[in-house]
Amino acid sequence: MRRSALHAVRCMNVTQQCLATTSRRGQRALCMQRGRPLPPTQQQLRRHALTMAIPMIGFGFMDNLVMIQAGDYIDQTIGVMCCMSTLTAAAFGQIFSDISGVLSGGVVEAMAARISIPRANLTAEQHRLRAVKLAGTLGAVVGVITGCLLGMVSLLFMDLEKSERLKKQRELRTLYNTLMEEGHQLIGAQHCALFLVSDDGMLTSMGWKGKSPTQSELLRTFSEYDADDSGTVDSLQLYHSLRKLGWTAELADVEQMIKENGMDPHGQLTFDEFSRLMTSAILADEVRLNIRVGGSRHWVLTSGKVLNIQNVETDTRISDESRARYKLRGYDVMSLLLAPVVDQDGQVIGLVELVNKEVISQQGDLDDQTIRRRNSEYGFCKDDEKLLQMLCAHCAIFLKHLNS
Repeated sequence: MRRSALHAVRCMNVTQQCLATTSRRGQRALCMQRGRPLPPTQQQLRRHALTMAIPMIGFGFMDNLVMIQAGDYIDQTIGVMCCMSTLTAAAFGQIFSDISGVLSGGVVEAMAARISIPRANLTAEQHRLRAVKLAGTLGAVVGVITGCLLGMVSLLFMDLEKSERLKKQRELRTLYNTLMEEGHQLIGAQHCALFLVSDDGMLTSMGWKGKSPTQSELLRTFSEYDADDSGTVDSLQLYHSLRKLGWTAELADVEQMIKENGMDPHGQLTFDEFSRLMTSAILADEVRLNIRVGGSRHWVLTSGKVLNIQNVETDTRISDESRARYKLRGYDVMSLLLAPVVDQDGQVIGLVELVNKEVISQQGDLDDQTIRRRNSEYGFCKDDEKLLQMLCAHCAIFLKHLNS
């Protein structure tokens, strides 16, 4: 019984194949009699759609990838400089994308031709059929969509908020240059910085305002970075020290910073090279820092109160870890004054940090006075706290109008 059933099934399959072949031949003969091309099979249509889709995947990938990278670069450079919108930067990026598509068209087609794709074996008459055109168009559309989605994968590895931060920082320059420059001189601080809390919980600073570090300060900092007392510092030691300070830069970013200053990123930095690099890092236009739990900035951001440290070496509120981190900044930290920037809803959106209180000493006769500035052993006073709170209030007002 079982053998009979298997024999019957095989006979049916053979019969169906014969009928299909006969039907195909009859259809071909009928089409030839009427002067029409033979309709393609479903397999031919699928193969034709796949043949059209493969090159379009390459074109879509390259088009979107170049557009995203070029548009992002334009947005962060010319866009920030000329106050250009992100959409305009993307339009300029599309120009470079189209140019790359024209220049690399032959390469993509050659790569697609190397892939062993089953051929549809369609005749010239069949290529003019509506079903074939529809299958080819559908395959091309699916291919270009797939390629564009693959090109968008690069967005996962990009800082998508950087251009907006840079544009916002440019708008903040008026506030920063006026309040920070005049404010720190009015209060009498060596260094002053405005930190804003970003959406991802990081602290973003527009750089320091104040005096550049002295040679003696840099020399003491260099000895802290030079962990093995070799007299030189490599990029890895610099990277680990900057990470302790809360920098979000990766090792590749540190090596790029070294390279931009005309040094070998894989070599050893001497004291002179370290001094030049550290000064540029301190005065950088944008610094992104992690908020270290337990640190002075974290305390101000969470409590919303003013923090006045008159002497970081003796104040019990400063931990040994914080003191060790202060030695890596590139300048001596003796006194600190931090105050929160609070918006109209009572939320802390940033802080202003002043470092090292300075006073004016006068020497000589009244007709020939010598004025010099020195670190005050008493730190910042209550009047300085009031001035800084007023400074933070002006920052909050400006930020409110900027965001609205």
